[in-house]
Amino acid sequence: MPSIPPTLRGGTPDLPTVPPLVQYVLGCFLDPILAWVTTLVYRPVLQRCADHPLVLLAQCYDPAAVVAACASFHHPATAPGRPPTFTIDQFVRMEIVRAWADSCSDPALEDLLSTNLLVRWFVGLPLAQPGPDHSTLAAFHAYLCDHAPAVFFRDSLAFLDQVDPENPATTPQIVDTFAMESPVAACRGPAHLLRHLCLRLARCWLEHAPRSLQHALPPLDLGQVARPFYPRTALDRQQHLQSAVSLTQWLRDGLTPHLPALEPPLRAVVVDYLAALAKVQADELTTDASGYVTERPATDRGAHRLASALDRFATFRKHGDDAPAVLGTNAVIATTTTRIRAVVALTGSTPDSAAPAAVLHQQCAAGVPLPPHLVMDQAGGWGKTRAQVDAVSDGQTAMVAWVPTSGGSDPHRYTVADFQVDAERTRCICPNGVLSTKAYQHGAGEGCSSAFWPPNAPGAHCGVSVATPRRVRRGIGTCTSRTTTAICRRVRPSTRRRPGAPCWRDAGRWSRRLRFWCAIRAADGRGGSARRRRSASCSRPVRCATCCCG
Repeated sequence: MPSIPPTLRGGTPDLPTVPPLVQYVLGCFLDPILAWVTTLVYRPVLQRCADHPLVLLAQCYDPAAVVAACASFHHPATAPGRPPTFTIDQFVRMEIVRAWADSCSDPALEDLLSTNLLVRWFVGLPLAQPGPDHSTLAAFHAYLCDHAPAVFFRDSLAFLDQVDPENPATTPQIVDTFAMESPVAACRGPAHLLRHLCLRLARCWLEHAPRSLQHALPPLDLGQVARPFYPRTALDRQQHLQSAVSLTQWLRDGLTPHLPALEPPLRAVVVDYLAALAKVQADELTTDASGYVTERPATDRGAHRLASALDRFATFRKHGDDAPAVLGTNAVIATTTTRIRAVVALTGSTPDSAAPAAVLHQQCAAGVPLPPHLVMDQAGGWGKTRAQVDAVSDGQTAMVAWVPTSGGSDPHRYTVADFQVDAERTRCICPNGVLSTKAYQHGAGEGCSSAFWPPNAPGAHCGVSVATPRRVRRGIGTCTSRTTTAICRRVRPSTRRRPGAPCWRDAGRWSRRLRFWCAIRAADGRGGSARRRRSASCSRPVRCATCCCG
């Protein structure tokens, strides 16, 4: 007996080798016979897998809302192959199977639909019907992602709320972000990116624009535009850049006057390409009065810069100082202990502090109740992030997050997070309980500032070592001698300060700005400059273990 059974060949007859009369009878009643055989095959499978998630889901969930949202899906007339014979309901159930199978690929889903009896029963495929190929599955998946992702997500969430009720208005949500790398590669420079965008725009116009508007496209050699160019000298790079900018201007001048004559879907695509070309030029290049084009310095380029013509939404994201930059999106989720409440895909360079406002905007647009609290890591603890959450939710949602400590990693230094400011921003309490009511407006116009004066701490005059939010300020030391105890800022040798003169210490540009005024008190009454006195009493920066704000 062979180990591998022989496969069915293409010439295998559809009916068994029986007399013609029996074949005629089978042909007349083939559909009910196949339905009866299907029932005989599926019955033991369903009895054994009665608690399978797909079996339970088929009894409770009706995807009618998603089916209605995808009703316009059809096989393009210009696409190769025959139109699929599957219903929209079957396509939607295939996407549910994809989600159940850990977001499997199109070939993996094709294998499941061809070999797994339980999956075929859930989708509604008869035993004798072949499953769809991976290209058909990819086409519907792309259509669903482009036209009805919110409907699919909200309908699934409503089903979960029905079978497992959870009040969103009283359940806190946890917000987190993660990077999703794009499968495309970044262009080597602005010249290559402009040429790639122009090539895709020209091909889009040739394929979809009406024949009466084909004359608007300038006469281009698309083969020359598509051919990669590798400059070897600075002159070659400059000529390549100049030609890319000229090509962009040529396309813009030729197509822009004819935009009103296009159909709205095509007009939106063309306008998007033209906007991408303009953004690349504005972010990456400068042009002088003579038309000479140069690249901007790295520090002068725009925000959310495009890096690929295929995935124009993807930008570079660098999570951490040692992590490499990743081209892709910044995915944001808001979840409870049982389900995901919101999913947003932001461009990769969007900071994590923008995530809470993004998930609240999505829930407001869907008309669902907002949560009482959003819980996040220190990225959500900034003052501006809390203010955005309060403004978007109209005071319904509060941000729960650690206030960023900043100022370095030294745990022995005070930071702005150690000080408490009341809601009216008129009273500030230091870590040792000293109260200051000296509130004033800082010159930068941001946040509030409070001053601590020596009378606030009678009988004790110790220094406070305060770290700035961006870095630990150098030159801050504790003056320790028989006659002085204070925090002093080291100054240039030419600067002199009298004993007892005020020493201002800026605690950083924060939403809570604090300035500390510390006095150097000399008890021995001897004269001399502050420079000479510090040279005898100040050493390397020292932290105070126990101190009061004075």
